[in-house]
This record gives sequence, C-alpha cells and structure tokens, in this order.
Amino acid sequence: MNSRQLQYAIALSELRNFSQVAEKLNISQPALSKQILSLENELGLKLFDRATTPLTITPAGQHFIRQAQDLLFKEDQLLRTMEQFKSGDAGQLVIGVTPFRSSYMISDMVKKFRQAYPHVQIKLQETGSDLLRKEAAEGKYDFAVVNLPVDESTLDVIPLEPDRLSLVIPLEHRHLISLEPDCKEIDFGLSRDLPFVVVHQGQEMRSLFDKLCTLNDFYPHIVAEVVSLTTAWSMANAGVAATLLPLQYVNCNQIGDGLTVVGIKNTIYTRQPAIITRKGQYISPYARYAIDLLTGCSAK
Repeated sequence: MNSRQLQYAIALSELRNFSQVAEKLNISQPALSKQILSLENELGLKLFDRATTPLTITPAGQHFIRQAQDLLFKEDQLLRTMEQFKSGDAGQLVIGVTPFRSSYMISDMVKKFRQAYPHVQIKLQETGSDLLRKEAAEGKYDFAVVNLPVDESTLDVIPLEPDRLSLVIPLEHRHLISLEPDCKEIDFGLSRDLPFVVVHQGQEMRSLFDKLCTLNDFYPHIVAEVVSLTTAWSMANAGVAATLLPLQYVNCNQIGDGLTVVGIKNTIYTRQPAIITRKGQYISPYARYAIDLLTGCSAK
C-alpha cells in the first residue's frame, strides 16, 4: 500500500467512475484499475462494488477512505514541517477564498506578504463557501476565508472584521429615497420604494437582504437576480437599480458621482467572515504571517 494508491481510492470514492478518475489524474484506465485491484488484494477486501452504475463503496471501503484521508493529511503535515526545517521560508501558501472576497480582501495582503516572503508561491483556490468549509476541514488549504457559522468541532476559527452592510443607490433612483444631507447611515425601511438588483436565493447576502425587508415590513421591487455581488455592483454602477453590498467592498472600488452609498443602521443582520483551518493543522510561519496581515496583527 502506498500514498498513490490511497489517492486513487479517494478520487474513485468521490467520482465513482474509473474513466473520469483516470482522466482527472492523467493516467490510463487500465493502470488505475490495476492499482485499485492490487490494493484490494493486499487488504483482502473489496472496497468498491463494480456491479453498480455508478459504482458504490462497500462498508469496508467507507472505513478505508476515511482512514486514508486522515493518513494523507498527516503525511502532508509532516512534509510541510520538514520543508520548513529545510528551507526556512520557501514553499507554497494555499488560500481558499470566494471569488468575491478575493476581489477586495486578498490583493493588499498578497502585496505585503510578497515583501516579507518573496520566495513563497501563493496559490488562491477561489470557489464557493460550502466547498471551502468542506475542504478546509480536510486540510486542503493553509487556511480559508468564509462566513460564519462553521463546524467548530473540526475547524479552528479566527474572526475577521464583520461586514458592514451598505446600500448602493444609482443617481437615477436617488429621488425615490429621502436622505438628509451628508447622511452616513439610514434605516433600511426608507429604501422600500427603490428597485433592487439582488443575488440568487440561497446566498448569504440574499438571506440578509430578505431578512432586512421582512424586519422593515415591505416587499422589495426586485428588477434583476444575479449570481455574484460583483455583477450586482456593476449593475448599480450602470444605473439599473440599488443593491446591498459590504461597505468594505464598496470602499475598495471607484465610487463615481452617479452613486450614493449609505450604511444600514441595523447591525443585527450582518456577515461575519473568519479565517478557518482544520483542527490540529500545522501552520507555517509564512501562513501565520498571512493570517496576521488579514487580522491586522502583523508586526514583521
């Protein structure tokens, strides 16, 4: 039994298809089948039931996959610590983050990080929050940035500055809301007559938007639903409709004369981002430095 066989078995448990795994791992299907069969012969147990389509995992296989994942995680942690002893500060920093947060949170951190660790390669894995939580628990990142809540039985959590919600109003719709001169924050109920562009149901920002509308007892006029908050920002910039965004994101972008941005007074409904790592995971000095940059604790 070797690490390669463990990796093959784990990949097969995820995709349930030999040809797809072979293509993903860039090996031939016969070679993959031979490795899995060799592993099963060594164990004296069938890990996969090939009689079904897609194939299924036997009870013994389910136990084996869980243990194999733990073994590979521990092997990765050992190699990381040995690399640190060998090179001091060379290596690779793998960060999991959503594309939206990456667009305004990561760039400044990367610039400062590169000044301190010029020989460390940064790899951003930009994907959705649910996959980030799952893969962070599997130890696939040095750390990930997601919104709380998370499963704290498997993950260590470092809270970041909470998102401050803001209402972005195009000039074309400014007459539909009453704002005092130099207004910085408003009750969300004042926006009841505005048209809105929002993200799809199931996304965290949409949930907050819906809760604010319910709290203020109005049914919003939604003119467009989009996949990303970046698209919502673009539509607000184009004068399509108002939208709800984290103020931190808005402040990192060019706010033209055609937009009015005000904060939302009710702070109960907000998003709490956090840095997460698998419990017991080795944190390299350069990963710790990147975390400190994001939390504002860096003194290097």
